[in-house]
This record gives sequence, C-alpha cells and structure tokens, in this order.
Amino acid sequence: MKPVRERTRKRISGKYRRRNLAEFDEEIYHQRNLVEKVFSVLKRRFGESLKARRYRSQVKEIEVKLILYNLRMVMKKSVLVVLVEEFYIAKKMRSVNVKKMRSA
Repeated sequence: MKPVRERTRKRISGKYRRRNLAEFDEEIYHQRNLVEKVFSVLKRRFGESLKARRYRSQVKEIEVKLILYNLRMVMKKSVLVVLVEEFYIAKKMRSVNVKKMRSA
C-alpha cells in the first residue's frame, strides 16, 4: 500500500482513499526497503529466472533459495563472531607474552 499524498487543489474523496488513509502504517511502509534488498540479493546470487516449469516446483525452488540465503546470513554472522573472539584471544595472549618477557 502506498501512502496517500495530500492534494491542495482538488480533494479526491472516495471510500477506498479514506480507508487507505485510515489504515496506512508509516512504520511498515518503511520496512519495504528491507524486502527490496533481499529480493535484489536473491536475484543477483541465484539469477532472475526460475528453472522449474510447474507452479508447485517453482514454489519449492524459491523456498530452497530462501533457505540457502538464510543459511548464508547465519554463517556470515557466526564467522564474524569467531573472528572477533579469535582477535580478543590473540590480544590477551600477546599481552600475557609481553608481561612474561618483561618479567624475565
């Protein structure tokens, strides 16, 4: 649903326009950007077309692509966590080694 724009000249009044104006949620509308971003990533990573011909197979193909996308995002986050942990462990080990060298 798009936001209803305000008109200064001629007011358009109608049942659906009034309902749209009353039900429009600004916060949900601005989340559209996230959806467009995911569609863009899916198209770039897996291509714009589906290989399956039947509707049921197309739905399954899309589901598999979404599962792969979600797995990739989870793995990306977990790799980042591991890298950060390794960085701090290495930093601690380095400071311990420096202290040992100074005391020797």
